[in-house]
Amino acid sequence: MEAIKKLLGVYLILVATAVALWFIINTFFVDSFRVSDVWHVLDILMVIGLAVGLAYNLDRKRRMDSHSHGDGISRRYLEINFAVYLTAGVTILFLHSWFSFLYNGPESLDGNHQALVIWAVVDTLVPLTLGTTGCAMIKAASDSRGGAPENVRGSAL
Repeated sequence: MEAIKKLLGVYLILVATAVALWFIINTFFVDSFRVSDVWHVLDILMVIGLAVGLAYNLDRKRRMDSHSHGDGISRRYLEINFAVYLTAGVTILFLHSWFSFLYNGPESLDGNHQALVIWAVVDTLVPLTLGTTGCAMIKAASDSRGGAPENVRGSAL
């Protein structure tokens, strides 16, 4: 199981890196070819990554909640809750924009400043969300206890 967690963590980091790099440089290729084709592939990779990230972060929150008995708010508590709600929020924004794009086609973005801004926010937050979640997955898998519940309170990401 730990090997799968590491592989998924690497996948999340690779998707985060690809999205961040393509978001930064895609403007240079607008005249060369259809950048939307690359975004189409990245969108599929992002939806898979967001599903994995959301499932992992929800599991972390569930494990933390089941092992905290009236403990105060700790750094770990804040980190895990922030990761869960950030991942959920980015996933909602992504799915809304992606479904709208799939239904209305690429022409729906022409002159639609609001949709472009939402995509810019999504394409900025996805690498941050998936990258940090991927690092947390690798760290938990590398931990000799495999991210055991005893390790939930005291350690950072």
